[in-house]
Amino acid sequence: MLASTVLAVSSAACSDSLVAPDAATASPPTTLEEIEIPTGALVAVPQQNREDPAKGQFQVQVVNGTRERFDVTSVQFVWAGFTTAVSPRDSTVVGGQVIDFPVPFPGADCAGDGTAATMPSLADALVLLGAPDGTVREVPVVDKWHLARALYLDDCLRQRIAAAVDLAWVGLHESTFEGRPVTEGALRVVRRGASGEVRIESVSGTIPYRVDAVDAEVDETVAVLAADDDEVEVPIRFLEARCDPHALAETKQPHHFVAQVDLGDGVLVPYVVMPDEADRAPMRRTADAACVATGQVVFVGD
Repeated sequence: MLASTVLAVSSAACSDSLVAPDAATASPPTTLEEIEIPTGALVAVPQQNREDPAKGQFQVQVVNGTRERFDVTSVQFVWAGFTTAVSPRDSTVVGGQVIDFPVPFPGADCAGDGTAATMPSLADALVLLGAPDGTVREVPVVDKWHLARALYLDDCLRQRIAAAVDLAWVGLHESTFEGRPVTEGALRVVRRGASGEVRIESVSGTIPYRVDAVDAEVDETVAVLAADDDEVEVPIRFLEARCDPHALAETKQPHHFVAQVDLGDGVLVPYVVMPDEADRAPMRRTADAACVATGQVVFVGD
């Protein structure tokens, strides 16, 4: 099987919690400057709803505090930190309206070391709204919820880890454990630019799955890439977690497994490791079958 896909991770993105005005992002709002949306102005506010992280997108919320009415044929978020593709639209914005336009998150263009200290200023960010006559309206960005900041910092962190090591689920297959079906395989850690020892301290489960590091006890380090090794694989077993239909139906990111990675500086960094697309449906079927086999789901006849 192919190696797993590895995506960016933020504290909000790797859960099924809402990523919106009152949600936590990678940088807690209590530590950041409070930003107000100006009244009587046309501005764009980046934010996310619950569906967006799994879709790899965010929302450009256009807040029209003016009395002007205008048509929109395209939307583009433009900033030195990241710039989206032009997204075609066919919408009308009226005075006093607030309207959300979903746009794909393209990944960050990291400056310097990719931290907040070297991040480009969001004061220069714009949203470009195309008009039917071909003109483009420049709308200032107000990052009220610090989402653009969080998306940038999270993805720069992802890029730093990806440059250091490759993490992947490999050899995933159905097996049997304690009388019920499970998915087994391995977590593979391959050295890229990292020097010295790399440790995977833990891997969190998701709503449908518990991650069982077969050779590690509870709270023990899951995997260690020794300083003189280029690759290590450790056996992993995915057990069913929650079986109640409501929780399973509501989960939006069932395969976002978060590894806590120590690149040798003693700092744990969260990093999402996803199974290959082809493995996800079989994993879910196996977990569902385990819920039935263990009596956690009972089918009631008519």
